[in-house]
Amino acid sequence: MIRLIDAREELLPQVLGIEREAISPPWSEGALLNEIGREDGLFLLALEESAAADNDIAGFCILRRAADEAELYQIAVRDDCRRRGVGGALLGAALEYCRLHRVVSVYLEVRRSNDAAIRLYKKYGFKNEGRRKNYYSSPVEDAVIMSLPI
Repeated sequence: MIRLIDAREELLPQVLGIEREAISPPWSEGALLNEIGREDGLFLLALEESAAADNDIAGFCILRRAADEAELYQIAVRDDCRRRGVGGALLGAALEYCRLHRVVSVYLEVRRSNDAAIRLYKKYGFKNEGRRKNYYSSPVEDAVIMSLPI
């Protein structure tokens, strides 16, 4: 079972570990710290219920909204926790947050080669909107732009 909690500063070292293993290039500690407690966003941590007492983070997501739109900045899941529903739980909670805040559409960019993420987003109804050439670095790669009307 997965439990979702708001991000807390004391858990940031674990988030940074997941960030470094899952996101290239990773965000800085300062950038992640800036997302905690924002009025215009959501920064959720996923805890596996069996590990919740130990505050062992399985994954996280960051979303920010502006007016009636939102951008899903990141969903990252620890390597050993993949294929357990962590990403889906985080995405589902982010979309529910959007509904509660009257967001009408959600956008995201995802690496063209990230087939697992693209499958997850499509499962939740996201559609391809185009590409951003050479959007990512380390390695250089195009981004697929996806959106979902809420």
